[in-house]
Amino acid sequence: MMITRRPLLMGAAAAGLMAGNAYAQTASDFMGDWNGALNMGSQTLRLRLVVSEGPTSTLYSVDQGNSAIPVGTTTIVGGRITLDIPVIRASFTGELRDGRIEGQFTQGGTLPLVFQRGEATASATAVLTEARLEALRAGINTPAMAAAATKSGGRSIAFATGLRAVGHEQRVTTSDKWHLGSITKSMTATLVARLAEAGRISWTDTVGGVLGGAIPDMRADYRDVTFRHLCSHRAGLQGNIEMSALAAFPRESADARADRIRYAGLGLRQEPRGPKETTFEYSNTGYVIVGAMLETKMGAPWEALVQEYVFNPLGMASAGQGAPGTPGAWDQPCGHAPNATGAMEPFPPGGGVNDNPAALGPAGRVHANFEDVQKYLLAHCEMRSGFLNRESWQTLHTPPFGGPYAMGFSRQGNALWHNGSNTLWYAEVMFDQSRGIVAAAAANDGRAGDLRAPVGTALIEAAQAVV
Repeated sequence: MMITRRPLLMGAAAAGLMAGNAYAQTASDFMGDWNGALNMGSQTLRLRLVVSEGPTSTLYSVDQGNSAIPVGTTTIVGGRITLDIPVIRASFTGELRDGRIEGQFTQGGTLPLVFQRGEATASATAVLTEARLEALRAGINTPAMAAAATKSGGRSIAFATGLRAVGHEQRVTTSDKWHLGSITKSMTATLVARLAEAGRISWTDTVGGVLGGAIPDMRADYRDVTFRHLCSHRAGLQGNIEMSALAAFPRESADARADRIRYAGLGLRQEPRGPKETTFEYSNTGYVIVGAMLETKMGAPWEALVQEYVFNPLGMASAGQGAPGTPGAWDQPCGHAPNATGAMEPFPPGGGVNDNPAALGPAGRVHANFEDVQKYLLAHCEMRSGFLNRESWQTLHTPPFGGPYAMGFSRQGNALWHNGSNTLWYAEVMFDQSRGIVAAAAANDGRAGDLRAPVGTALIEAAQAVV
């Protein structure tokens, strides 16, 4: 059984556990100024850490106005330092070795972070080329990778390398379609914004008001939850329904509306993860409920609505649902996962298992080629007035209850980013409004933990190639 993965809120990278124990140190060895660079999925941020007696410390984000980020608790035991940073819901744990603090920064996801003495400088970001993408692909032994980027009003690049399916000779192309997983969530939120602007729904419509008739026994905790809560993962819902219950839903359906009501009912009867608004819980269930609410209000399946109100107006002719491609034709990339021997096994369209159940559509079943993905990202990046007015764009791009997560995108400095996987694919997208740049990268491989670093690197370097 597969399910759309939650995104790593700080972007893409895979961090190994620190090995061994540092040589015996004292707290005084940590005192002073340290500088490092955090490689996120959409950008690299320079950080400055000042450790003082007490011990106390302050973190500065050099590339975000050199703003001070207060550290709640600083703990030093031997050669290890631990920082709790509640204001941004983050932490850092590192070990002092060879004059460097080598560790891991955690904020939703975990990234490697090394501090050293000296001026805060970020390493120059490489520029993606086809050879570089092939090196990234070969380094992780993934079947295929693709990346693309565009600067608004400027140049574009697109590269693809590898095989559509292991055991078959067809190679990927720059026009191939890639499964986007949870990147679909931003498309569902965009659909909400389009319908709200058209007066067909309201961001403040409640779960109880829309679905109360179909799910009369939902928990009272959820009755006043709105589209705003659901799209920002602040509804207090659990992340998913029970796996055994999910397995009973069909993989494909000509009309999944009844399945979504049934799925929504299961989620709305679960005990809350915590109070709405103050609790962030990344929730696939929340976006299925968004889909069910839209379908109830509009009288049409989510698949038809997102096609009519998002894909068609943006000219996204390649966008569709589920695993891309024609069964038996190997005309598109197909997802892969390791088999019992560790070898990569393809899961083509038409097979028994190639995507999540159809009920999860609003949370993560869209595929598209990167030309169309960039059309979508450019509409967001440019805040295109012919598609949505400025107020609607700002609603989509602003976290409504604090934190970094807006409506289907995670805000990272000047950029908004998201990733997605259904355990057979992995993809990342970003747009940076300050630079007018959009980028996308993907692999037809579901090993998200292994793919975060190479796909995230491809994303950053693709964006750098069009600066």
